[in-house]
Amino acid sequence: MATLTGKTAIVTGAACGIGAAIAARFAAEGARVAVFDLNPPRPPENGLSARVDVADEISVGRHVNKAAATFGRLDLLVNCAAADDIRGPVTEMAVTDWNRVLAVNLTGAFLTCRAAIPHMANSGGGSIINVASQLGSVAVRANPVYCASKGGLIQLTRAMALDHAEAGIRVNALSPGAVLTDRLVGAYGSEEAARAALTPKYPLGRIGMPDDLAGAAVFLASAESRFMTGTDLVVDGGYLAQ
Repeated sequence: MATLTGKTAIVTGAACGIGAAIAARFAAEGARVAVFDLNPPRPPENGLSARVDVADEISVGRHVNKAAATFGRLDLLVNCAAADDIRGPVTEMAVTDWNRVLAVNLTGAFLTCRAAIPHMANSGGGSIINVASQLGSVAVRANPVYCASKGGLIQLTRAMALDHAEAGIRVNALSPGAVLTDRLVGAYGSEEAARAALTPKYPLGRIGMPDDLAGAAVFLASAESRFMTGTDLVVDGGYLAQ
């Protein structure tokens, strides 16, 4: 039997990269999956697809409720939606840019969790996975809003884990290192440039691939992690160990 047979899931930011890999792996493991994104992807078999801006309270509530009603229950939520990178020190950053990144990366997770948790409680419990980052634990230059949003997401994870444990809802963060996605390639101009710049920073001698995170997400979603909540599972090729 597949690991997630009988489970239902929502994955945000599922059009590409890590979110797409997690949604595909969940479906392969037997889950019914609703995929949310600003550019909604093709839904997995027996799943749903919706255009959702996670920073829009009304849109989030409507589509989470629809997924729960369609599936008849809700067991899993993966918050993987992320705003475009806004680089530069705070002295050079517009308030509108700061607010947009926080609205998607942090408030978006709050909104989806707030909408999903009552359905999970009615289903007898569930697992929430917030995709954070190694940069939620350490900082780099010229990226204060991203670091702040991911650090805040890790703390939100811990707080929600305490608040909803009695309802059988586990809440964990999943923190990747650099992962080869279209987003990363766009930031460096090419795959070759991204690998050349980042590989030396990782003790395992490579950067991550989306499937590296998908396997970890299946673990956090499944009964294999049933005694884990409020933790940050770091999948970073050894970056934080240095």
